Amino acid sequence: MFFSKALFKQSMKANWVKWLSVTLATCVMLAIVIIVLGSLSINNIRDSLKNVFAQADQESVLKENAIDSYDAYLSSVEFENGVVQLTNMWEISLGEGQPTIKTAIVGTYEQNKALYINENGVQPEGEALNEIQWASANQVSEQLLGVAGAMLGNVTQEDLSQLMYILISTYQYDAEGFNSSGAVLYSSINNQYFNYVYNVAYQQSIAVEGQTDKEAEQVALEAQALAKKGVSAYTNSGLNPFTFNIDSFKADAQTYINDMIYLNVYSRFQITDDSTDEQKQEAEQYAFASKVISNTALSTYELWLEQGATVEQAKINATGSISDQIDDEKVVEALQELGNMDIYGLIIGSIFYRIAGLLLPMVYVIMVANGLLAGQVDSGSMAYVLSTPTKRRTVSTTQMLYLLVSLLAMFALVTAVSVVSIWIVGGNSFAINFGEILLFNLGAFLTMFAFAGFCFMCSAIFNRTKYSLSIGGGISIFMLVCTILGLFGSNVVPSAMRIEQMNFFNYLSLISLFDTTKILAGGLNFLIGFGVLAVVGVITFVIGTFVFDRKDLPL
Repeated sequence: MFFSKALFKQSMKANWVKWLSVTLATCVMLAIVIIVLGSLSINNIRDSLKNVFAQADQESVLKENAIDSYDAYLSSVEFENGVVQLTNMWEISLGEGQPTIKTAIVGTYEQNKALYINENGVQPEGEALNEIQWASANQVSEQLLGVAGAMLGNVTQEDLSQLMYILISTYQYDAEGFNSSGAVLYSSINNQYFNYVYNVAYQQSIAVEGQTDKEAEQVALEAQALAKKGVSAYTNSGLNPFTFNIDSFKADAQTYINDMIYLNVYSRFQITDDSTDEQKQEAEQYAFASKVISNTALSTYELWLEQGATVEQAKINATGSISDQIDDEKVVEALQELGNMDIYGLIIGSIFYRIAGLLLPMVYVIMVANGLLAGQVDSGSMAYVLSTPTKRRTVSTTQMLYLLVSLLAMFALVTAVSVVSIWIVGGNSFAINFGEILLFNLGAFLTMFAFAGFCFMCSAIFNRTKYSLSIGGGISIFMLVCTILGLFGSNVVPSAMRIEQMNFFNYLSLISLFDTTKILAGGLNFLIGFGVLAVVGVITFVIGTFVFDRKDLPL
């Protein structure tokens, strides 16, 4: 027989006060922690900080979009000015004894293509043809700037090269070659330009991770519409292309971009005739706020340009968010980490269940495990027990069962209190749901199961309580202290307060196998640690029982 009812009752009678006091104290602490956190809504501060960064980043993106659209609008105006100038100069000679611009473009392109054919023996296609077109465009634009730079005004060589490239593309796909009519040429160049803008915008958009074909197409259409608007603004201005000044368009461009952003933001709310006044008001407020942000960004952008900043630097200064304005990357990471920190998981999971919630049960296990075997051997009462027909195996298994049953009852009550406390503060709406709290309690029980096995083994091995307590209790408390120190080096602590070297202590404690962060992260990775704790508990209990059955007792 491996179980003694009388011995089990004796152990209960000797330890019920310890069990009750430890269980009640642990339950009260846990209930207070959960209810206080639930009533304080402590994550509001974290969420506010997170929202500050999120809003700043959103505003930064809005500013970038506004400035990019502004630059695209003005670029289309500048391009159109170049088109008008070029078509007006179409038949102008590049110099005395030099061909006209039209002849230069066609001749340069055909010459480069002929060179390719002579070298390779085949007609250029695909990428090869594109390289020839761009090489020809760059040659002619450089030549054109050299002889007509003063007449071209603000048009850069890059703008001219793009014009030449579009003209060559037009010529390439026109079986009759260039039409000398200025109106036809003007229309052809613009159509090629609009297609060019669409293709570039589409390719850039589709390259962004997560963008679908439909989303990229929408971006490309918006870019094309922006280019057409800029071209239209120029052609409706009636300016003389040779006295063109881009500054005259900047105010109109800024107004157009701000209005466009207002309409885009407003449209996202999908306001219909059935929408409530509150919904309409909210949409108008967001749209107007976006317009103000856009206007501020464009004004700041122009101000930096006027002060001599480069385009890139002006854009950074006009669009920078909080993250961009802080020089130290570690500070930025720390602030963002604070914004993303799970305070409930830190306090309930890491601090209570892995440290504070284990302290009193650990003291109970150390005291009771020591008294079940070593304490009775040391005091001589074990001699009385064994003088009866009770065998050693019965004593060891009965005491082991008492320790396990008392622990199981303790954590069953703690689990009940935790579930009720979470239900009081909002159930599944609480940051930690019922499933997670049940896993926390299971992990805490398995952790104490492992420590109970270790302390029981020490109690079975040693005949003196001073050795049993020193080894079993000392190592258990040491591991708990290591967990406390290791907390400051773990990832649950924000990097601003984290000391990476302190993480070393986590490798010295069995409690590290009870990883609450893995439970909160989802998945089943935490089961490995749970399994190891269970195995440690089983092995140490078995070793303790085996040793006690066979060792010499000072009876």
